[in-house]
Amino acid sequence: MKSLEVVPSIIKTTVLALSISALAACGGGGGSSTDGGAQSSVSSSGSSDLSSDSDTGTDSGSSTENLQRGQFLDSAVSGLWYETDTLSGFTDAEGFFDFLPGETVRFFLGETLLGESDGKGEVTPLDLLTATDHPDKLQNILRILQTIDFDSDASNGIHIPKSTDDYLSQFPLPLNSPAALFEASAVINDLVAAVTNGGNLKDAFDSFMHFRETLLSDRRNTTGEVILNLLNSTWDAQITSTECGADTAALVYNFNILGVATVGAHDLVMGDEDCSSARNGIFFNTYETDALFACANECTSEDLNRVSIEGDEVTTLSYDQDAGVMTIAVTTMINDENNTKTTVLTAR
Repeated sequence: MKSLEVVPSIIKTTVLALSISALAACGGGGGSSTDGGAQSSVSSSGSSDLSSDSDTGTDSGSSTENLQRGQFLDSAVSGLWYETDTLSGFTDAEGFFDFLPGETVRFFLGETLLGESDGKGEVTPLDLLTATDHPDKLQNILRILQTIDFDSDASNGIHIPKSTDDYLSQFPLPLNSPAALFEASAVINDLVAAVTNGGNLKDAFDSFMHFRETLLSDRRNTTGEVILNLLNSTWDAQITSTECGADTAALVYNFNILGVATVGAHDLVMGDEDCSSARNGIFFNTYETDALFACANECTSEDLNRVSIEGDEVTTLSYDQDAGVMTIAVTTMINDENNTKTTVLTAR
């Protein structure tokens, strides 16, 4: 389900990169707020007749001619209270909410305002942040949403039971606080104890990882069979060339949460008399900008077995699933002869 308006993936990636970098300094510096923002005139606690399993609510006096639907994603989040100037209710089983064109949508966990966004086809926690929010607010929101999920498995969607929303209506959450203060808060610890049957607050990095995978999957929106998830995998690679005979160059591909980092010699070139490795160093591409591995966490057979032609360069990518080997062959015309550079990646 693609959004009508989507924050550019590269911007999302940048924000996530900054947030993940801040994990090493959780709790350091900055002021804190003891609540998640001011509650609007209608609170979720005042809507006890609505179930988190019901359809989204609609005010009886509002026109539905131009009614539009959006989806709240950190996985699809159901049971999240939302309000516009004319509509209110809980997001449905697939995280959908209703709004009219031009409306602002506010999202709540019980008493706490998570934030607001223009009404659009997709809203994520990134859309709820403002320039004045504490840098740790994003990770705090992600961690709490994934912690209160009914079955503690965000991979199949996040469901907030009505009983949990009722519990959260008793007090504000310190979402706009440094992560260390958020973790140590009695409010958070009491909440986790009350709604998770002895579970723990979700790990910050794991929460970011899940959210990043959700953004990548939504960007891809593939319906094909996924045969490979590249995230968190490392591959050893060797480059050969038809004009260089037995000479080789070696590098390592590391597919991390944000993109593809490659370390080593990235090319094999013919000099005056012999071949040598070239372009040594560390290079990085995000999945949004990488020509070969944009499939990221949802690679299908079609993604990993294809041919692309750009100018006089022909690139062939193939994947042997049983052997755990990817092969990249780039053929170009040099001195009226075809030269093929082949990079073979083997999964560790």
